[in-house]
Amino acid sequence: MKYGLIFEYIIITQLCLQIVFNLFMARKKKIDTKHLFHAICHLSAIPVFAKPDESAMIISQMLYGETCVILEKKNKTWFKISTIRCKVIGWVRSIQLQLIDEHAFQKFSNNASTSLEICYNAFNDQLAKNLVMGSSLPCFDGISFEMPDGKYIYNGLVATTESLEKSPEMIKKIARRYLNSPELSGGRTPFGIDGSALIQNVFSFIQIELPRYPAEQVNYGELIDFIELAQEGDLAFCEDKDQNINHAGIIIGEKEVLHVYGHVRIDKIDHFGFYNQELRKYTHKLRVIKRLL
Repeated sequence: MKYGLIFEYIIITQLCLQIVFNLFMARKKKIDTKHLFHAICHLSAIPVFAKPDESAMIISQMLYGETCVILEKKNKTWFKISTIRCKVIGWVRSIQLQLIDEHAFQKFSNNASTSLEICYNAFNDQLAKNLVMGSSLPCFDGISFEMPDGKYIYNGLVATTESLEKSPEMIKKIARRYLNSPELSGGRTPFGIDGSALIQNVFSFIQIELPRYPAEQVNYGELIDFIELAQEGDLAFCEDKDQNINHAGIIIGEKEVLHVYGHVRIDKIDHFGFYNQELRKYTHKLRVIKRLL
């Protein structure tokens, strides 16, 4: 009799667990993401590929808190996206983005501050996340910011939409924070960055939005006719042997330019181009100087 009751109890328990599991799965299946065509990056940095293939060229990165519009979904594995911050179109792995609705997209895209720390923790009661310089902090109130999964506390330096003045001195200060960061094609972080991303990142801190690549960036700003008239904060664009704009740097002092060549470095500049004193040669041929401030 005793064993019969125990057996009956086990059967009832199993049935209850099965019912709970079925209810959970039914509820889970109701979450339909097919209609969601906006997303946010919830990881420190993710690669944006030229093609839906992990062996393809990395053309850029999305940083934490940045948003995008999904243009195409392929095999539930890849999203073709248009990024809002760095302004590129490419492919990302679907598991590296968090889908959001259009209301959340507008909220997180239009109310974001930017982290100024090279790398700093954001945290809540459950977990901590490493945020690199340039990460977006949606709806930042001075203490915390908001993401789809809740609020995170951030105690590091932050650039809000009005906190940094648009001045050559500010450009110089921000640019120098990237010094010695290694060169990485497609990179946008202090742990790996390319030349055009450096310029785009630095100017975005003072609310000057530029395209991702130097051939597009050169179309912005006022033309400076002579190198002798250049000032701190001006952009120096270089050309390849076919006269295509392929490189750029930020003038940060008299005859000095900060750019990416192997790593973020400071070299000499004159009317010929960028001169590397270590190599004792010109590494880039100067084409034009532009002023944005």
